[in-house]
Amino acid sequence: MTSVRSTGAADGRTEGDTLFNAPSYADWVRGAMRVKRARPDVSLLFESTIAEPTQLLVDKVREAFSQDLTSRYVSVFADGNRFAIDAVAERYGLDPEQIIATTGCTGAMALALKALVSPGDHVLVERPGFDLLTRLATEAGATVGAVVRSGPNYSLDFDHLRTQLTDRTRAVIITNLHNPSGAWMDPVEVAAAARIADEVGAVLIVDEIYADFAAAEAAPPAARLGPNIISVSSLTKVFGLFALKFGWLAADPALIARLRLAAPDGDMGVSKLSHAVAAHVLESPAPFEAHWQSVLAATRPVVARHLAALFDDCLLAGGLPRYGCMVFPRVIGVDDTRALARRLLEDFDVLVAPGEFFDAPGHIRIGFGADPVAIDKGMLRLRAALAALRPR
Repeated sequence: MTSVRSTGAADGRTEGDTLFNAPSYADWVRGAMRVKRARPDVSLLFESTIAEPTQLLVDKVREAFSQDLTSRYVSVFADGNRFAIDAVAERYGLDPEQIIATTGCTGAMALALKALVSPGDHVLVERPGFDLLTRLATEAGATVGAVVRSGPNYSLDFDHLRTQLTDRTRAVIITNLHNPSGAWMDPVEVAAAARIADEVGAVLIVDEIYADFAAAEAAPPAARLGPNIISVSSLTKVFGLFALKFGWLAADPALIARLRLAAPDGDMGVSKLSHAVAAHVLESPAPFEAHWQSVLAATRPVVARHLAALFDDCLLAGGLPRYGCMVFPRVIGVDDTRALARRLLEDFDVLVAPGEFFDAPGHIRIGFGADPVAIDKGMLRLRAALAALRPR
């Protein structure tokens, strides 16, 4: 597959004219949702969030509020919901004083960067990576450089990390599980990255929003591995509870004090109501854990079967990561995956995330956190499309 030519309506206007010119991945996702509303039969193969356990959430809200007002409905001003924070601390082996509650992982990251970065400072962000991380660092006033995560295993290149550090580097940002590949970094590697960052006094910020998928490893949160590490996470991706807007950051007490000094009011967008519900979820998480585990038990075998066929047919290259609900294969013979994704949508009714949004042209990100029947249909379409587009 050497090139992909986009086709479309006679007037030259298609969904792709705006969708695939989106300036960011978030804008692209919003456009993709509009496409889905207009064309319900389109197969979505990019979602890396577990489908919301809506009935479980409704049951939890009813349990908390149907009779007496829950005792978890407390002020969240400055210090957050103390019950939710205690539950996070117990879950991850932290002290409550090490945790700040936020509106989500993005809010936690922004709070950390506000404290660490002044205009003109330097921040390193992994590549390939989630474009939002670069944007948050830029908005904090930093100049942003890249540290390579090398395929096919997407391990962090420690030698490259060391060469990219400067005396103005204030933070190094990575994800674990890695977004977009789903690769897991073990605690030894995380701690090694933190030690290298510490050579110039920088903080390692680890986005762990997907980390609970790797719970079988019994690994501690990154914040427990060194005094210059900040963990950020939320209930959004693994639990599928994006409606609650509950996230947190965790760090060594001295680092937490530094963050609080820079933002004494904490995250001002925190909801008293939704964080009360989050406390109930975190105090009794078993049904929500069972939900994401059952979803992946159904979807991962489907994706594994189709990927094996796509690899055997030399249409894709790569591997399915051990954990989570995303995979980031290379499309053999294609460099412009933005054009490919547009063609897949226009002519084959399947939507994948182009690697260009993660600074990795030639790759596509496939997500599978929802209905296994829909995933199976989408993967069948993808395989047929790539076979049809391959030069004969």
